Amino acid sequence: MPKVVAKRIRIAVKGEEILPADEYSKGELRRGLYGTIEEEKLLLHPEEAFYLVNMRRSQLLEDGKEIGLKEFLRKFYFPRFFVRYNTFRDWRDRGLFLEFDVKGGPYGKSPVKDYPSQKFSLPLKPFQVHFLPEEMCSIIFEREAKILFEKYWIGQWGVYKDMKRGNLLKLDPLETLYLCKNGYEVVNVENGERMNFDSLLQHMKKSVKIVEALYSVYEDWRNRGYILKTGFKFGTHFRIYFPGASPVRKDKWIHSKHVIHVFPKDVSMIMSEWGRAVRVAHSVRKTFIMAIPGMSKEDYLKEKTPIDFVAYHRKKNGVERPGEDDPSFLIIALDEDEELSGKMLASALDRADELGLRLLIAITDRETSVTYYVANRIRLPGSQNRYYEIEWFTP
Repeated sequence: MPKVVAKRIRIAVKGEEILPADEYSKGELRRGLYGTIEEEKLLLHPEEAFYLVNMRRSQLLEDGKEIGLKEFLRKFYFPRFFVRYNTFRDWRDRGLFLEFDVKGGPYGKSPVKDYPSQKFSLPLKPFQVHFLPEEMCSIIFEREAKILFEKYWIGQWGVYKDMKRGNLLKLDPLETLYLCKNGYEVVNVENGERMNFDSLLQHMKKSVKIVEALYSVYEDWRNRGYILKTGFKFGTHFRIYFPGASPVRKDKWIHSKHVIHVFPKDVSMIMSEWGRAVRVAHSVRKTFIMAIPGMSKEDYLKEKTPIDFVAYHRKKNGVERPGEDDPSFLIIALDEDEELSGKMLASALDRADELGLRLLIAITDRETSVTYYVANRIRLPGSQNRYYEIEWFTP
């Protein structure tokens, strides 16, 4: 019997347009859900054509002659092309579909997680707080200050997990600020001068540039009954305990289940650092919360983070398909060496919220592997800050 040779999809480059070279190719591309119909023409995005030629053995033609990917890339290259292409490639290799433009919405696929909240106010006690300006921590020497630790989990009495060793209360910088703002007298141990909240904040800002953002988040959760302690061991700013947690439980030491990382709007984070922080939290089975404080309406209007893809995911009996189902995600595609600012992330998250979709951050590493992180919005009653749970995600 004669050997049957499978027909190849042929793609034509005509000026700035990329489209099927014949009716057979057009039909196959439509069945594969590639391209966009514009004025009865099926137009392909450069990433789609690159994928079809590189991964699906399609043929590229220009003026009737076959061209290679090198010539194609020179003609259609744009900044961040390969990062976008690689995310597109990874998604399609998984049998899932992407689109390049947002159509319609809101889709109601952006769940909001409600966190419990209870009003908390710190009682004023006659304790003097002694501020150590070099370390930026403070000490309360009165033995009666032990109540701040035992009842409200403010500071550390004695030694961590061994409060019987020592007779003073040590406060970290944010706890010092919190007590000061709530009426406690803070004095500088070097000169005995009293310090107010603003003078403390300005002193700390010399060493910790983002102290205002850190304090905003600390106060936000503390005033709602949560306990925030250092997250140093987990590569984040805070570990967090829900209302009612106590450091003096007699049965066993209580472990935090959540950590918070503060991402100020004007600070940028390299994506490799982002990945490390989330992975450390997940490796110790803690929920990673990203805090973006201080965003204003003007910030959202000025900062419009480009969305790379609208993504369809899996459903009960197969996969979501454009034209038949609603999408599930917005995707921003980044390289591991790229930086993302808090303002850019907040803008992308806000766009996803508007459309009723969840945001996926797709990070391509130097070996073309793609790692995904999904963001779920947290509703903390009365808060003006934005909080999101960030989870490692496998499509």
